[in-house]
Amino acid sequence: MIQRSIPNLIVPASNVASMTGFAPAPAGFMDAVGGLPLAPQTALAFSRAQELAWSDPARLHHLGKQSALLSDTARASLAASITSSTGVSLTVEQVFFASSARLAANWAIAGFRAVSSISHTAIETLSVIDACADSGLDIQVLSVDHMGRIDLTLTSDVDRSLLVVQAANVEIGTRQDLRGLADQGYSTLVDASQCLGRIEVGPHWSVLMADARGWGGPAGLVVIAVNPSATWAAPLPAPGGWLGSSANVPALVAAATALEVLLPEVVTQAEDAFALTEYLRARLEADVPDVVFSGDPENRLPHILNCSVLYVSGEALISDLDRRGFAVASGSACVADSDRASHVLVAIGAFTGGNVRISLPFGCAQATVDGFIEVFTESVALLRIEAGR
Repeated sequence: MIQRSIPNLIVPASNVASMTGFAPAPAGFMDAVGGLPLAPQTALAFSRAQELAWSDPARLHHLGKQSALLSDTARASLAASITSSTGVSLTVEQVFFASSARLAANWAIAGFRAVSSISHTAIETLSVIDACADSGLDIQVLSVDHMGRIDLTLTSDVDRSLLVVQAANVEIGTRQDLRGLADQGYSTLVDASQCLGRIEVGPHWSVLMADARGWGGPAGLVVIAVNPSATWAAPLPAPGGWLGSSANVPALVAAATALEVLLPEVVTQAEDAFALTEYLRARLEADVPDVVFSGDPENRLPHILNCSVLYVSGEALISDLDRRGFAVASGSACVADSDRASHVLVAIGAFTGGNVRISLPFGCAQATVDGFIEVFTESVALLRIEAGR
């Protein structure tokens, strides 16, 4: 039996006994979707794995075997953590790793060999939408309502179509009814980024993928899990679970550690984050005129709040908030470096100007939210005066 606990394997117990499963974010940081600081255990595990697992785990010498042991242990840890989070019993051989969401989605889609078409919503991430286009299969883009909810009355051939959908949208937070979709008999590729470590995802998926940054893991690692009940087969070999490029064992060890140590705190963290975003929404609605919120106000990710401010440039607002000590995102994370409007907001018919997405880091304090409200109110008022409104 492969030992599951990564911290107990490579980090002395005396170093982790009093640590929580997350690291305090810098003051004013409210852009968790863009990444999180590594928790103390995660940082220790990452550092230790860099010392021990720098050799190719495919090598037969003892240094390669040492890397392979850590890779296998981390893979087992993730299998156990995803089992705990979703209720789907996974073995080590049903968990894989990619360096990007597009690579992960390309590989996962290719494993559904019986399908001839793909249906995806208009609000998926651009990397996943691009992966669907890469497949060469017929594509159907599914509309969503003004909250970002998919219409459960789909028209595709259930037996021949793959449904690609986010468990919850990373821009507006709206959760999808995965059970309702699964009950119709669809094979599903579910993107659970920002969900694992935040909410219970449930068992209603064929293949699951998630960016490790969502639970405080390092950048550059996307985890793929295959439901044992799915009609799916690996399209290409993935030795040790690794797709494409060479194995990044330290990143895998860090990702497994981050999720393993966070899981006992998920319920408390979700409750705290939901209460703070509820409070934040109520205060902004009361204190700032002409603010419009997007996404389902109830059935959503607990840490994400999206709003658009009329008569204000989103870029100007983000820059001014940053100067005042608060880091948030504007528009779609997929197009933040371009002038394109958010495809998510366009798809739900929302106002796309002056957009701000707030995503709370683990352990966000009430004082941080109160400080943000004060600064946000002042910044919007100033920018509107400058714009002549």
